[in-house]
Amino acid sequence: MFWKVLIIFLAVIWFVGLILRATFSRFLRRQTEAYQRAAKEAQRQARTRNKREGEVTVEATRTAAGKKVNRGVGEYVEFEEITVTEENTGKR
Repeated sequence: MFWKVLIIFLAVIWFVGLILRATFSRFLRRQTEAYQRAAKEAQRQARTRNKREGEVTVEATRTAAGKKVNRGVGEYVEFEEITVTEENTGKR
């Protein structure tokens, strides 16, 4: 009887530990993301406060990942490289 109670008690403690660990890591991740967002916003506001009137700043946005043109679009054009020399231009 004692061993059954001890095993059940240890299993419950182990299970509660798993749940707490998962919950805490999720909470910690969310808090970290919130602090990062707040820091970025504070930096952005600090940059805008220091600008002179009429000054314009372009901030980068997310780039479209995977934005590619299909191979069937357009056609292949051959070209020949021409170097410019005095003989070609006719100038003397």
